[in-house]
Amino acid sequence: MRSVPGRGLGRDLREGRFEGMAYDSVGYRSAARALAVGLFMAGSLLGAKAGPNDEGDKALAAQDYARAMTLYRQAADGNDAWGQVNVGKMYENGQGVAKSPKQAAVWYAKAANQGNDWAQNSLGSLYENGTGVPKDIAKAAALYKKSAAKGNNWALYNLARFQAEGIGMKANPAESLKNFRKAAEAGNSWAQYTLGDKYATGEGVPPSYPTAVGWYKKAADQDNAWSQFKLGQLYEKGTGVVQNDATAAKYYKASAEQGNHLAQASYGLALETGKGLKRWNKAEAVRYYKLAVANPGAPAWVLQRLTALDGPQPKPAN
Repeated sequence: MRSVPGRGLGRDLREGRFEGMAYDSVGYRSAARALAVGLFMAGSLLGAKAGPNDEGDKALAAQDYARAMTLYRQAADGNDAWGQVNVGKMYENGQGVAKSPKQAAVWYAKAANQGNDWAQNSLGSLYENGTGVPKDIAKAAALYKKSAAKGNNWALYNLARFQAEGIGMKANPAESLKNFRKAAEAGNSWAQYTLGDKYATGEGVPPSYPTAVGWYKKAADQDNAWSQFKLGQLYEKGTGVVQNDATAAKYYKASAEQGNHLAQASYGLALETGKGLKRWNKAEAVRYYKLAVANPGAPAWVLQRLTALDGPQPKPAN
């Protein structure tokens, strides 16, 4: 599982300039679970005051984690909610302090009790996953609801997931769709990806590939690997867009470089055949095929193509 890039909440979070994402190469639902672990790296705080938090941000940017932790702790000890969120984040990531999900939960709870929406969402994710606290879906749902009520786009996304799948509450597809849309319109890339899927399949909305493409593009512009992969497929097939092999290869490559195994397979095939590229490159095709087959979910044809190009492959370790 890929983790959220090691970065402080700091000014970017308080001023709403950064959306952190975490996802693995298994798929949307697994990606959603991964996202729930660290969805506290975007948002806004009107009127945030300069002080230890801002100095901590500078130290964090310089990778002086010990100093950043000291400054964030200074703010947190002064009952500053964002300082408490930052301290929780440092404990969760193990930056400037020994990694401790339990301590992360303690500090998130302090900020959540002050009404901080990102702390509420972060604490909810810990309860959802049983990380640092006993797993408690009911508490996770309650925290997501509180945070979502304040317009937090990750909480809206998480709440929409729960409503869609009936997690911790009765399934409510209509409310789920409404909250996915709110989160997507607020810039959440995974909500945008989800809406793209819904319009592509006609799940709860009139099917519309052009609309799906629009949402996928919004997410892809934020480096959402699954949206990039889906766009690669649509451009390759000419579904909802004018068929364009070069554009398909571009999206496959962008997704593959982020570890998406299906995109690695598709880009490997483009490299093998030269489709959408200026020329074929068998050595690079082998490299991408090997990356793809390292994932148990890789299509069977990938190993067949890899074997044809590179000979029999060693069996994966158990």
